[in-house]
Formats: sequence, structure tokens, C-alpha cells
Amino acid sequence: MSAGAGLDPTGATPAPATAATPVEDLFSLGRRANALRDAALGRRGTFARARRLLATSAWRGPRDASVSYVEAADLAALGGWAAARDAGATTLVGADLATLKHAAGARLVARVPFRGGESEQTRVARLRALVGADLSLWGVIPTPEGEPYGLDTVRFTAVCRLELPAATHVVAEVETLGPRLAQMCFGFGADDLFAQIMSERALRLGDNANNPVLTRKEAVTLIRGAGLVAAERLVNDVLEDALEEVT
Repeated sequence: MSAGAGLDPTGATPAPATAATPVEDLFSLGRRANALRDAALGRRGTFARARRLLATSAWRGPRDASVSYVEAADLAALGGWAAARDAGATTLVGADLATLKHAAGARLVARVPFRGGESEQTRVARLRALVGADLSLWGVIPTPEGEPYGLDTVRFTAVCRLELPAATHVVAEVETLGPRLAQMCFGFGADDLFAQIMSERALRLGDNANNPVLTRKEAVTLIRGAGLVAAERLVNDVLEDALEEVT
């Protein structure tokens, strides 16, 4: 008898089908991530006025900022972490683990890249490698490679919260995600808002439509809109709840 369609002509017994690993429902994942955040850090969303040391050695941001940071990508132009630290930077933000590991005295914030189409197993492995690098991380910034997609981004935010040590901050970055998606991340385990926060900004019109700058009022409104208590991080990580009325 000839082999029919879909049959093995060798007569070998087909291997049993392997059941796919079930994927946890997004909102169940979010609830677990939020519960872990609330238990470890309190039901707060924090923000800080930050200034960035640029590759040109100029600063961008308010002079009275409570956080002074440099991106690892700019270190070569600046002469390395020691030169950036001497210029006033206290926080190093970047994705390269070796660079983070050798930044003596820095507060470390790791960018964790993710891209559309990756499996959750790949992302979990990346996070576990980060944990295994034995860095004293203050926080992580889930950073999309390419355009960020809403459900994919909030899912990865929740996975970051669940896979990393409980006290690690999970940061929503306005510049890469936009304010609306950054706000959504607070419903999936994020606890800190990373944005340029100024006393005032130009209207988002024309060429300025995608301006990532927020005012303090906008930062407070964004966090409260996610159902959290808004608190400003001052020098030495002192938290001050935003008690003013925001209308």
C-alpha cells in the first residue's frame, strides 16, 4: 500500500505530540507583578527631576536635579566612568553588563532590551543572566528595540518585576515608550517614572508634538491615573508624597 498523505513511509511510530507550555494570562501576570511591587516597595509610583551628562560634557536638565546620570553609550566620548563621575554623574544607565560591573561607586540602572517576536523563554533567560551577573542594581529599564507595542511592553514589564529581586525598581521610560504606554506599565509592576521633568514645557504642537518632557504636575497626574500614590524622589532617595491637588 502506498504511503498516504501525512504518513511516515518508513513505518516508524510517530513521536507523541509535545504539549505547548501554557502562557499565563496577561492580566493574571499583571496582578502578580503588582502584588509583588506593593509588598516590596509600597503602592507608590515615584519620579525624580534628573539631569543627564551628554557626550559633549554638557548637562541637560535642571541644575537642582536630585539625580545626575550618564548613559553608558556616552562614556567613551567622556573618557570613561571615572571622568563622568568626576563631572558630577552618580548614576550609570546602560545595557552592557561589563561596563556596569566596572563602574565603581555608581548607582546602576540596567537597560534590558526586548524586541517583537521574541519568546518569553528568551526574555526570561536574558533577565536571569542579568541576575546571575551579580550586580547591585538599583533598577532596570525595559527598552524596546524598534517600535514599542502596548501589550508586548506591559507583559515584559510584568516579567521583569517577577524575575528580578523584589527590591529592584522597574522603570517606565517616557522617551522610549511615550507617556500613555509608560502609564500603562504601572498597572503591570513598574514603580518608577523616568522622564525629563521640568518646571514648564512648550505645547506639544507641530515639530514639538513628541516632546518627552513632562512637568511635575503631569508626572503626578500620570502616576495617580495608574492608581498609585505619586512620590518625588529627592536627594539620597528620600521620598516625598505629592500631596497637592492636581486638576
